[in-house]
Amino acid sequence: MNIFYLYLLFIKYGLLSFGGGYVLVTLFIHDLVEKYQLISSSEFANLLAIAQMTPGPIGINTATYVGYKTFGIAGGIIATAGLLTPAVVLVILAAYYFKRCEKSPIGQGLLYGMRPAALGLIISAVLIFANISIFSVPVTVSNVRCWIMGNEDIGAFGVRWVPLLIAVAGAVAIGRFKLNVIYIIAAAALLGALFIR
Repeated sequence: MNIFYLYLLFIKYGLLSFGGGYVLVTLFIHDLVEKYQLISSSEFANLLAIAQMTPGPIGINTATYVGYKTFGIAGGIIATAGLLTPAVVLVILAAYYFKRCEKSPIGQGLLYGMRPAALGLIISAVLIFANISIFSVPVTVSNVRCWIMGNEDIGAFGVRWVPLLIAVAGAVAIGRFKLNVIYIIAAAALLGALFIR
C-alpha cells in the first residue's frame, strides 16, 4: 500500500461515515485489520478504548493512528485529510443546496432511508466490541453451529464476566444516572487493570 492509496481508502471511509464514526468500526475491522493488516484486532480494540478518552471523533483518531503507524507523520496527516475531504465537500454542497431541498420529499426520503442503515452499522459495531472484549471465542454463525453440535475443535463458548459486568455497569451509569463518560471510562480502566489479566 502506498500513501496515495491510504488517502483514497480514508476518503472512502469519509463518504460512508453518515451517522457518526461508530458506523465505520465494521469497515475498519474489515479493511484495516483483516484485509490490509495495518493493525491487529487487539491494537484496534485498544485504539477504540483510548479514543474514548481523547478529544476528537473515533474516525479521526483511527485515521491519524493508522496513517502515522504506516507512513509516519506524513501518513497521519494524509489519512486524516482523506477522512475529512468528503465531509468538507459535502458540507459545502449541503450548505448550498439544503434550503432548496429542505422540503423535497426525495431529500427527506434519502435522510430517512440512511438512518436505519446507520443504526444497523452501529449494531454491527456493538457485536464486534462484544466479540473482542466479552466473549472468549468470537460469536459467529459457524462457531454457534459448532457449539450446538458439540464440536470440540472450536473451543468452549464462554463469557468473560468482569468485562460484561463493566459494560452493563457503564451502560446503567450513563443511561440511568447520567454520569460523565470520562468517569465511567476511568473507572472501567481501573477495574480492568485490577481484575482483567
